[in-house]
Amino acid sequence: MIKVALTAINTTPKLLEATNASLMSCLIQSAQLGLTPDGILGQAYLLPFENNRRGIVECQFIIGYKGYIQLAYRSGQVKSFQPRAVYEEDDFEFEFGLNEKLRHIPTTKKERGELTHVYAVVQMKDGGFMFDVMTKAEVEEIRAMSKAPNSPAWKSHYASMAMKSVIRRLAKIAPLSAEFQTAAVLDERAELKGMSQNLTASLDDGIVG
Repeated sequence: MIKVALTAINTTPKLLEATNASLMSCLIQSAQLGLTPDGILGQAYLLPFENNRRGIVECQFIIGYKGYIQLAYRSGQVKSFQPRAVYEEDDFEFEFGLNEKLRHIPTTKKERGELTHVYAVVQMKDGGFMFDVMTKAEVEEIRAMSKAPNSPAWKSHYASMAMKSVIRRLAKIAPLSAEFQTAAVLDERAELKGMSQNLTASLDDGIVG
């Protein structure tokens, strides 16, 4: 845990301003989920956020989409778990309802155009499957609610952040493990405005009702 903390601090020096309690809480969460928040493997990240309500800097445990994929396979319930980004030049169609379908053929052109959708598909070992699709407009709504909508993660890794958004929404309806569901809740609380991963702090601030 100390080695992970030092790696994260070297990458993001502002973590030194975070409270010791929030940093330790995030390290414990990462250990419990078995995800390495070094910012290198893409499984998870330790990021500082200013809690203006309390006048402090808090460390938040952010899960990357690769971390979600690892948790899904680790559950033993999943045969396949795939998030994808769709671009303007791709051939893409989907349909919900009694005859659900999802078809995506990526273009072979060098320039794929702008991102238009993201989706995630989970196929269970018992043969069942579920998927969810988000438009770019829906992704932008999630980004607008983020504590840091202009962070390096959104600016430099937009597709990854968008795919994580649809994975998190799928997690609310798919029959995935309790570990996966817990990770999704913690990640959502870390990213959204007015939310804290520290439940006690949230209650004190009147965030949880």
